[in-house]
Amino acid sequence: MERKSIKSAMACHFRRHYVNYQNALGHHVSRRGRIGGKMDYYSSYKKTPVPRISDEKILERILTLKRNSSISPNVFSFVSSLAAGFKKYGGVTQKQYEAFCEIEESYLHAEKRTSEWAQQYNDKHREIAHICALYYCDNPPYYGDLSYRLLYDKNFIPTEKQYKSLTENKYSLKVLGSHYATSKYKVNDYVSLRKNNPTRIRENTNLFVVVQVAPEPVTTAAKGTKKYKILPLDNKETYIVEERWLKNANKK
Repeated sequence: MERKSIKSAMACHFRRHYVNYQNALGHHVSRRGRIGGKMDYYSSYKKTPVPRISDEKILERILTLKRNSSISPNVFSFVSSLAAGFKKYGGVTQKQYEAFCEIEESYLHAEKRTSEWAQQYNDKHREIAHICALYYCDNPPYYGDLSYRLLYDKNFIPTEKQYKSLTENKYSLKVLGSHYATSKYKVNDYVSLRKNNPTRIRENTNLFVVVQVAPEPVTTAAKGTKKYKILPLDNKETYIVEERWLKNANKK
């Protein structure tokens, strides 16, 4: 009995001094063994709410744009998300509102743009914009919305800034260079594939005849990317190959 009482007294003494020591350090002691005040920190942490603009007129503008039949799938998805977020959270963030205003200006206030540029925008401008739009549709994600409108909205006229941004960057200039370059080969010319060509064309003889020049738009921003439709002499299946992977066939 005496030994048990000594052990019990020692245990009480140790616990009392251990708790006092931890309290002095500012630590939290629990039966689960959480020491160091971590539980106190996380329990006291509160997420700061994001400021939102809750004007109901903004929601009306979002829904108006959503009903616009000329908007692209990407814009439709964006405004649908904005409308759902407005109803769920009671508003939109400042950045969301700024992005929406930019898109709204592009779609709903196009008629307010300077008529001078609209008068200058001719068939040549439209052709160049169309070539670049085809390239960017094949190489997303840049200029996706603008390219969609240029290809599918016949009445759409981009702003001068949009037009120059789309058609005068270094990639578009290479695409336009290949498109308007003089064709190196013409229909009925005999050609062969270069050894370093990346195509998977496997024929018994490396001899083809050109059956069509530029059957598809240029989709690679590099030199010599005009496309040709070629037909092997010993097969009926045709292939589309870029100019840079072709060479004149051996005359023999």
